[in-house]
Amino acid sequence: MNIQAKISVLLELGKVKIAIPIAISCFTGFILHTPEISWQMFHIVFGIFLIVMGASALNHIQEYKKDALMNRTKFRPIPSGRISISEAVRWSALFLLTGCGFLAWGGNITSLWIAILSIFWYNLVYTPLKQFTAFAVVPGALSGAFPPWIGWVAAGGDLFAPPILALSFFFFIGQIPHFWLLLMLYGEDYKQAGFKVLTDVFTFNQIRKITLVWMLATIVVALLLPAFSVISSQILIWALLILSMWIIPNSFILLKKEERSNTRKLFLRLNLYFLLVMIMIGIDRLYL
Repeated sequence: MNIQAKISVLLELGKVKIAIPIAISCFTGFILHTPEISWQMFHIVFGIFLIVMGASALNHIQEYKKDALMNRTKFRPIPSGRISISEAVRWSALFLLTGCGFLAWGGNITSLWIAILSIFWYNLVYTPLKQFTAFAVVPGALSGAFPPWIGWVAAGGDLFAPPILALSFFFFIGQIPHFWLLLMLYGEDYKQAGFKVLTDVFTFNQIRKITLVWMLATIVVALLLPAFSVISSQILIWALLILSMWIIPNSFILLKKEERSNTRKLFLRLNLYFLLVMIMIGIDRLYL
């Protein structure tokens, strides 16, 4: 295997498409407390990026047998045979240890312990729980709340300060419709692999309505961010309001006739909503 192919396999093993936005959320937590670009910030954010890569690689190892049963995941590095389990274990350990090293270098012991807790929660709580309950997405959503919290604490912020609690709660709430939309898209795949799925508990119409409620809850929490000094600029508060007014009617496409394209569109728009909120926070802290 040439170097380019090897890098491609490792990036896929570490779920780089997930690691990047999670690292950005850590960056958002950091600048919420310390609005400056620094080497300390780089060490912390890069550390979280590597930790996510390591936890994701470990997740691949944990679920490679089930991945082989799903059309969406059967071409992942381990089930497709592009990397062995033993090599994946080595890379996972390297990513995790190096990431923790960068985080300890740039942050503090408290942020490092929270990062270790996040690894434990994702790989040893959420991942096994998916096999037992369709509602694993709710505790699993805590995984999205950890990175901004780590960034804030690593920058020297108080562990339970209102701004970071509000921001982390926004990420927590938003992860739930994110996961449920994925389950709506790939529910049959998950069921085929033996995971517990929402269709075992609810009808598809009920799932759409419940997901809509979580979408609207995410927007409400986002609109409360200015009340906790997460966004202070009047211009950006209005921009947040306009953005939220855009996503609300888009959310109601879930109630239209059952179409996979509608669910996929909403999934992409929810991700865009999160990205734009993070950009607003960055602009607010760094430039306004």
